Amino acid sequence: MDAAQKDPAMDPLLAAEPKSPNTPDPRTTNHLNTLNEDYQTSGEKARAPEGLTGPLDSIPSLPDSHSNSSEEPKADGLAPHRPETDSQPLQSNVPPGRHSSRRRFSRKPTRRDHLEIARANVSFSHLKPVIKPLACLLGGCVLAIGHHFFNSWADGLPIDSGTKIPQVWFLRIGTGFAFAFKTILAASLSFVICQLLWFSARRKYLTVQDIDTLYHVERRDIMSTVLSNAVIHGPLLVGATLLSFMLPIAAVFTPASLGVRTILYVEEAPCVIASGDFSSFADYPQFYQAGFCLSLSDISAIVARISEISFASATPTPLPEFCGGNCTYKVVVDSMSFKCDVNQPLPPGQMGTFDPNNLGPATKTFWNATAIGDEYEPTLPIYVGWATGSFDLLFDTSVGTSGGAICTPVHAQYEFSVDTINGAQSVTYNVTTSDQLKPALPPAEPNTCRSGNMANVDLQNGAIALAARRLLLGSLSVTNNPTEVKWGYNSTVRLASFLNMTMGPDGENFIWKDVIKGIEETAANITAALLNLADGRQNSTCLYSNPRVVYDYNPADLLAPYGVAVFVVAVSLIFGVFVFLRFNPDDLTTSFADTIGITRNPEMEIFARKHDGQDELEPLLRSTKFRLGELSGGYMGYGTMQDF
Repeated sequence: MDAAQKDPAMDPLLAAEPKSPNTPDPRTTNHLNTLNEDYQTSGEKARAPEGLTGPLDSIPSLPDSHSNSSEEPKADGLAPHRPETDSQPLQSNVPPGRHSSRRRFSRKPTRRDHLEIARANVSFSHLKPVIKPLACLLGGCVLAIGHHFFNSWADGLPIDSGTKIPQVWFLRIGTGFAFAFKTILAASLSFVICQLLWFSARRKYLTVQDIDTLYHVERRDIMSTVLSNAVIHGPLLVGATLLSFMLPIAAVFTPASLGVRTILYVEEAPCVIASGDFSSFADYPQFYQAGFCLSLSDISAIVARISEISFASATPTPLPEFCGGNCTYKVVVDSMSFKCDVNQPLPPGQMGTFDPNNLGPATKTFWNATAIGDEYEPTLPIYVGWATGSFDLLFDTSVGTSGGAICTPVHAQYEFSVDTINGAQSVTYNVTTSDQLKPALPPAEPNTCRSGNMANVDLQNGAIALAARRLLLGSLSVTNNPTEVKWGYNSTVRLASFLNMTMGPDGENFIWKDVIKGIEETAANITAALLNLADGRQNSTCLYSNPRVVYDYNPADLLAPYGVAVFVVAVSLIFGVFVFLRFNPDDLTTSFADTIGITRNPEMEIFARKHDGQDELEPLLRSTKFRLGELSGGYMGYGTMQDF
């Protein structure tokens, strides 16, 4: 058989540094991935196997099957098949009684072969190195869950009050959880990176510079990871290292999952508010004026003013803040409202004399409200008619409403809710109506004054009805004849919020909104505004609203980054464990002891000595390629093609 082919780059090294027969071999382990060898180094030469004599160095070496330096090496334990005619008896340096337990195949390795070797190494002693990264992964899960429970406990707590933990410590604790999570997952991922380093070093023959770059990547050197050719020699190693660089992203997003928000904190407390009894002269002034022969002839000036302001603004005049600038109180008032029956026939001429089929002189009426019956009695129904249109146009209901109704004053009980938030007040109400109001005046009789003894509650309610009726009664119309056009605005309804008046090329446009709702709200707003006249007080319970800044926790902002990080590290760890069981069951690390173990062989010692001060050999040394694997001596180490 021809002599084994040698790597030309190593010829000057091997020629200059012959191996000594006393060179000790490093210690090896007993995994299926390596030979089960122990060498005697305490002054005694290793003995040859039975049938072989002389020192181990005299034993012929196995011819190298990798004659081409560019050919990829076979996986350890998966030697190619050699024909019997070309094979020589295997000369082993294994001491007597210690045979290799490594599984070999005489064919191209398959995925099943890799799985078989990995399963063969699954034992408690082999899996000990996996316990630490697995515990780190579980620790990261515990930290993520702990951070979630901490934020859930803090959610809704007021800042710097109600708890003994200052706000700054909430932020520090959240940041501590995030950085501890990142650190402990990085420790788990470091196991994967280490396994991929040895996997990359065993895949192909590399120059010392390439191996040095892979070591820099394993140590998370960002420049070597990103700006070198490491991705060509160890793509999986580079990928895992880049994942470790991205782990701090979780520490950036998760602390922001606990923010703050402002809420209104509401609590009940006793308070004193306005009385709601309009019938008591001790609590409220008289809303009406009495005439010479009438118990109720008109309303007081203050009631008239309050009612007109409320009618124009569609809200009651601002009520007293009995409980401060941030509170809510409720008051119940017995008063009046209107009950309107729509689509009722109106008296002839109620809406003028305009006829679209006869465009002669006529009166076009846009609003007309008239009293029914006794003009002095304020509790009687009124006719209300309205139409949307303008002077030169026909009535148009496409932009507004038109109709008629009979509105009757009825008893009503209001529950007003006065809400004040930061000084801004709003009034809402619920109303319950019943029967028609009782008359405020005695029946009219000839030559008799209508000033009999009437109940104060009926007089007060009659005054409120009179104030509301006065705002609605009257008409808005336009009359045209051959000589002139005459507008009539004898009603304060032009101030109503349910009327839009615009100026167009054809004159004023009257556009009515929901008239019935506007009439009912008129009575409610006047009633609420009269609470400003209260002299009496009553005890009640108020709701005090205080703005508070509390912690606000968004679980998605915490669980999403943590979940992605745990998933990525878990998948990487599963792959790293497989690589460990198949390619590194000896648990090689980058420790100083393991570094000595895989570099203490004759070829590496020759290389180190030749490199020392031999500048003329630098090009040759840089081109020499090594691979990590089981050397011909049965131990793990870096060697050239001749060494395998």
